[in-house]
Amino acid sequence: MKIICVANQKGGIGKSTLITVLAGALAADYGYRVLVVDADSQQTLAGVRLTNDQPSVELERQAGTLAEPAFPYALESVGMGQVYDRLDEISDDYDVVFIDVPGRSDDTAMIDVLSGANVVLVPLGASDAERLATISFMQLLQEISRLSREQGLDFQFFGVHSHRTNLKEEKDMDEFTDALGLPRLQSSLRQLGCYKRLSTRYSYLNPAYRRAVGADGSVETEVRALCDELIARAQLTAELVS
Repeated sequence: MKIICVANQKGGIGKSTLITVLAGALAADYGYRVLVVDADSQQTLAGVRLTNDQPSVELERQAGTLAEPAFPYALESVGMGQVYDRLDEISDDYDVVFIDVPGRSDDTAMIDVLSGANVVLVPLGASDAERLATISFMQLLQEISRLSREQGLDFQFFGVHSHRTNLKEEKDMDEFTDALGLPRLQSSLRQLGCYKRLSTRYSYLNPAYRRAVGADGSVETEVRALCDELIARAQLTAELVS
């Protein structure tokens, strides 16, 4: 089981979008058994499933048109201090676990959760406030990575653009993180309206869903590229889904 945290101490930077895009595609199209753990006190992902998705599931169930499973991946709300206790109970049930964590990097429980992950994905932003918060956070992860190597633990972290607009500031951010030796994924998601329509039911690799949210074929290309790069760099090997 691979554990992937998605975190940044700056709020509103695209954590929930990144998780729904990756979890949906890896579960529905790549065949991984995926669990999403919502450990963020804002409970964005749990709220999307309960408020946006569950009512449509119930309507389809009543009409006899529901295709099982209703959701491509499981989603649980778990307190920060109980995350690994819960994962120990179900470690054989899933191949990949995404954890949505709150933004505070000075919280001991959050640092414990980050340190126990195999991979941390850090959504990148281009504004001055986003840049300062992100660089500080990634330097914390750099220290966790150093300590993990000393203990022989599997830990990696990557910056990833989850709402790229091709502003000059984004290029500056890339050059700045590269100069500091902070790793980032080459694949990215653009800032598009289709990604704002969060759903925990569908994959953006599903043509019918892309049409429903107004996404074109280029969305499939970038989502698949992001998934493929994550699979390669996080070593989500074929053995996980065998």
